[in-house]
Amino acid sequence: MKIEDIIDQINFRSNPKSALYFELFIQNLLKLHLEKQGKQFISDYVIDGNRLDGYSTNGIGNYEGPVAFEIKYTHRYNPMIMRYTVRQLTGILDSEKIKHMILIYPADSDKMRYFLRNENPKLILWGITEINGLIDANKEEAEYITNSLFKLEIKKELNRRDNDWKKSREELLTSVKKAYKKGNISLLLGAGVSCSAGLPNWKTLLNSLYTNFVNKIFNDDTVDDDTIKAITNKFIEINNNSTLAIARYLKAGLSQKDDDIMFISAVKDALYSSQRTSSPLIESITNLCIPKRSGAKVKSIITYNFDDLIEESLSKVKLEYKTIYRDEEQHDSDELPIYHVHGFIPGRESFDREASLVFSEEAYHKVYSEPYHWSNLVQLATLRENNCLMIGLSLSDPNLRRLLEIAAQKQSKNCRHYAFIQRLSNDSLIDDSSCVKINEASVNKILQTHHIIQEKMMESLGTRVIWFEDYSEIPVLLDEIRK
Repeated sequence: MKIEDIIDQINFRSNPKSALYFELFIQNLLKLHLEKQGKQFISDYVIDGNRLDGYSTNGIGNYEGPVAFEIKYTHRYNPMIMRYTVRQLTGILDSEKIKHMILIYPADSDKMRYFLRNENPKLILWGITEINGLIDANKEEAEYITNSLFKLEIKKELNRRDNDWKKSREELLTSVKKAYKKGNISLLLGAGVSCSAGLPNWKTLLNSLYTNFVNKIFNDDTVDDDTIKAITNKFIEINNNSTLAIARYLKAGLSQKDDDIMFISAVKDALYSSQRTSSPLIESITNLCIPKRSGAKVKSIITYNFDDLIEESLSKVKLEYKTIYRDEEQHDSDELPIYHVHGFIPGRESFDREASLVFSEEAYHKVYSEPYHWSNLVQLATLRENNCLMIGLSLSDPNLRRLLEIAAQKQSKNCRHYAFIQRLSNDSLIDDSSCVKINEASVNKILQTHHIIQEKMMESLGTRVIWFEDYSEIPVLLDEIRK
């Protein structure tokens, strides 16, 4: 194994994390190499406020300590980058804490070596030859490190995190504000938005439909609510908590088609069975959509909900919009398009008898398998062209995740989307009624690891996580974006 092979393996030229992975590989290889010699290697060492990639008080090879290490990632020699690097390192090289500085740079050349020798004799270049010599001396370790880079990335994050996730959140909100100011934001809304206004969540909706189904079967015989609730919960458990499978079961009992009038009527009755109210979250979303003097800031809304709560709220502030729930619909330039990609059931108006719902498992499979379905095209175009802010979404929808991944492949250099996700707390993992004693420090570390992995997973889908602890925080954060 040579460094050239390792660079190919970590996708050196196109993977946005390749620079990080190259640094992780070299740091861990140096650490294991020096441990064999009874020496210590310290990653991310700070001298006079400057972070170095590595430090060894005992030196390495023919170079007596203390030795500092700086790792630079590139696939070819760039004189401008090299001059900038040397200028950055000049102050550190004057420190008494460093006898030698080893610059690890996998694109060395004779010109580069000559340049460094003339700049500072304390600055030593390790290029392809020296890196491969290090790999040859530690073949097994090098292979292990190469195959463990993601794990090592998580470990590094755990070691250096200060747990100030709220500070990181402020930085992300600043990025969202910039996109909003440019008028390049699209909103993706999930069930959490509708639930904030009192509409039923998915499980409650299924419960209501099951009541309808039972009453249809038994006609005038009454089955009490507790029995229905208990049986519904059992059905969900039997189906491995698959709400789509339960929806398919109920639709089969209520109707045979997703566009059947009786079936959509049953869903409408269940959806609007509770009192319709506004909510601080919907009001904040509405405020984001109100144009400013410089023009509209929200380009479009994609909602995965059937209801018209957003439309109702926008009507109150007299904002022009267009509800789109099938391929034939178009919007004018002065209208805010609201795409109901899973279907639309208005609360106070009659529903479209020709419309269909993406409600049950078979309807979902149909959309999933048709790449040119209008809803897939709308979502993919939005994800590719705009910065998307996801609100009230669990992000467990495999079709949305598939579309995010496709869009991310075209935008491999950065994460352009943002999602509000609730952080897990200790209480959510520790059960006071349990007889098993759980170490709180261990729980904290597990939670920290979970949050880091979730961030990395979402980054692979081109999305940055905006953490919150309580749902009441989201309207406040949205108002901050609008300021």
